[in-house]
Amino acid sequence: MTQLHEKPEISGTRAGYVIRYTCPACASENIIINKTPRDHFKESRDASCKQCRKRMRVIAPSVKGSY
Repeated sequence: MTQLHEKPEISGTRAGYVIRYTCPACASENIIINKTPRDHFKESRDASCKQCRKRMRVIAPSVKGSY
């Protein structure tokens, strides 16, 4: 039987269509580029670190001026 592992939640910073976050395991800086408006307005995203491949949930700040 597989075990469910909860992904750690970290906060990111939003700059336009780019979300930046730092991996808690290896301290490398990563980015997520939103390609569609649907992705841009999401509150959280699943991501993996490009350096160590650790999986995490990135919480992005809300978009100001959204309707």
